[in-house]
Amino acid sequence: MGLLDNLNEVQRQIVTEADGRVLVLAGAGSGKTRVLTHRVAYLVEEKGVWGSQILAITFTNKATTEMRERLDVLLGEGHGVWISTIHSLAARILRRFGDQIGYDQNFSIYDESDTARMITKVLTEAQIDDNNMKCALKEHISKAKNEGMSPLEYFKEINGIEEDAELIVKLYARYEEILKANNAMDFDDLLQKLKKLLLTSEEALNYYQNKFRYVHVDEFQDTNRVQYEIVKMLSAKWENLFVVGDDDQSIYGWRGARVENILNFDKDFENVKVYKLLENYRSTTEILDTANNVIQNNKARHDKKLFTNRGKGVKVEYYNAWNDRNEAEWVVSKIDSLIYHNGYRRSDFAILVRANSLTRLFEQKLSECRLTYRVIGGFKFFDRKEIQDVIAYIRAVANKRDNAAIERIINFPARGIGDATVEKLDVQARKQAISIFQLLMDLDNQEALLGKSVVKKVETFASLMKDIELKKSLPVDKFVEYVVDRVGFKDVYMSSKKEEDITRWENIQQFINYAKEYTAKNDDPTLEGFLETVTLEESGKDDEPMDKNKVTIATMHAVKGLEFRAVFIVGCEEDTFPSAMAKKNGELEEERRIMYVAITRAKERLYISNAQRRFRFGRVQDCLPSRFIAEATGKSEDAYKTFGERRAYVENRGPRPDYLGDEPVSSKIRESFATRPRVEVKPQIAKPQVKDLTGYVGGAKVRHPNYGEGTILVVLGEGKNATATVAFPNLGVKKFIISLAPLSLVK
Repeated sequence: MGLLDNLNEVQRQIVTEADGRVLVLAGAGSGKTRVLTHRVAYLVEEKGVWGSQILAITFTNKATTEMRERLDVLLGEGHGVWISTIHSLAARILRRFGDQIGYDQNFSIYDESDTARMITKVLTEAQIDDNNMKCALKEHISKAKNEGMSPLEYFKEINGIEEDAELIVKLYARYEEILKANNAMDFDDLLQKLKKLLLTSEEALNYYQNKFRYVHVDEFQDTNRVQYEIVKMLSAKWENLFVVGDDDQSIYGWRGARVENILNFDKDFENVKVYKLLENYRSTTEILDTANNVIQNNKARHDKKLFTNRGKGVKVEYYNAWNDRNEAEWVVSKIDSLIYHNGYRRSDFAILVRANSLTRLFEQKLSECRLTYRVIGGFKFFDRKEIQDVIAYIRAVANKRDNAAIERIINFPARGIGDATVEKLDVQARKQAISIFQLLMDLDNQEALLGKSVVKKVETFASLMKDIELKKSLPVDKFVEYVVDRVGFKDVYMSSKKEEDITRWENIQQFINYAKEYTAKNDDPTLEGFLETVTLEESGKDDEPMDKNKVTIATMHAVKGLEFRAVFIVGCEEDTFPSAMAKKNGELEEERRIMYVAITRAKERLYISNAQRRFRFGRVQDCLPSRFIAEATGKSEDAYKTFGERRAYVENRGPRPDYLGDEPVSSKIRESFATRPRVEVKPQIAKPQVKDLTGYVGGAKVRHPNYGEGTILVVLGEGKNATATVAFPNLGVKKFIISLAPLSLVK
């Protein structure tokens, strides 16, 4: 099969558009990843471009992995294409040329928790004890960096608008000083410093402009101002810039994404070729009509309308619940019925909310009905305290100027070292223009300056860090094991006997396994590279595999890129969705795009619900149905003044039971759940076919649903008794009877 054979006509046109600037407006479920990867493969195979001359920028590690796997299939391993998240790309370039803007190559990358501690430190220095200011300062710093503004530039932006403009900028400047002193960057810094490097270093700019003849950007609607400027600079020489995205799915304005980047792309550049991918391969016509009905109400968008050949499908269902408890019970009853009567699995369902605060009742009802569920959006694995503590020990010796790492671990496990002692160390280190780590390594000569009591308190910790420093040359996995053992993490958590502490120790063991995987997978594993990989792990990643048979409860932002057979969009009330804040700030169009994203997650069935009364902010509130419900049915907002008796509901409602009064659906649901056994109907299975064993030979690539991809080492025997010995990366060797095992060939 040829490279272009499995593409539709429009996709083929896009893939073969080799040169110049190209904008692909790819609707939800239209195969944009296929187009992007095939375009890269076309450049290599048909146009003779070296893989190392091609850059493909993504926005999540998951997307990076998926793109790399697809290109490995299309081109074979070792194709050399640079596939990277933009933050990883920035870190990689800065490791090489960062010294030209004043950073050592081993700079630390601070995550959210590190950033929070630095902000607390800045406020403490300024003698400000105000949580509101802490939150506000964090938002201001992030906003300034996403817009590429220095403290002085940001002051000009907010002066006269923000009451505390002068104080905010002063604190921002101090925050920057501390980061620089620690040889560290936060997440936003990676992009801002890369921009600075490309603007100030002709050597770095020329190197990467010459290197990347073709630049590709996925999810272009999610770029912020700095990212856009970086992409423009990298692609300026060859003018081969290929961007893929959907302005209708731009839902991250709150973290700096600018929908204008994709809306104005064909105006910012000359001779832009614009293509639209409108055929959806995911959803039914009923679902797409609903999505189109909603999004057409936005004015700032490229005109497009999705279509599908999957058939009309089941009608979209709407439910106007008496209250939020009734809404939750209605949703769970639908899920239960589809499992019992239609053979659906729990993992086929998603309950989508606009705000995390709405999940509790759905979790409660699912639990009552013995339907297991998962909530997307908990703590990421690498954000857990015990993992962050291990990482801090490693960071402290990898970057000896990283005071934040030292301050985190100096009293963990507890050593009786308080804030006052840490402050003395910090003050003395600054006086000598050295880091706290360097101060501790020279503790014998610091007694006169620090005092005997301080030296006595920290000498055990200093000795520990000296031991760890001496072992830094070990292989990465062995070094991580040594740190965990030398610090005594096992004693801390296993002596507790508390379930949560035992779980923490299990998490640390998983981290050690992660270090082993990193060491095995990389040709040149380094401590700095390992820390970079850990820090840049995918934002929002859920630790639980997606194939677990559980109902998914998630915010609409969290499921972008996912799909489910049946989707429930709940809590569709004014001031909840669209949110009151979005309405106040003039962000209604982004709220509508969030609704569009939620709708287009559904493959077969879509349910949209609202509650007339909801318990919020400590009291029961009357709620208006969301305008998006009217739009979804094809009605205008004016027509919606009577839709669902909206006005009558508010102005002329007669006597009704109170919030905890009769709920017509609930009793039936409880009876249903209580009286019938929990049975999941499995589809009728046809007589099994004889498995085709052709191709199961030594060297063949195979996939197992639990173990992933592996390579057949040897096949013994013949026919139905033939066995295959398969090597799985990081899992070892396993043996299977080919005719019975769930193995499939990877083509």
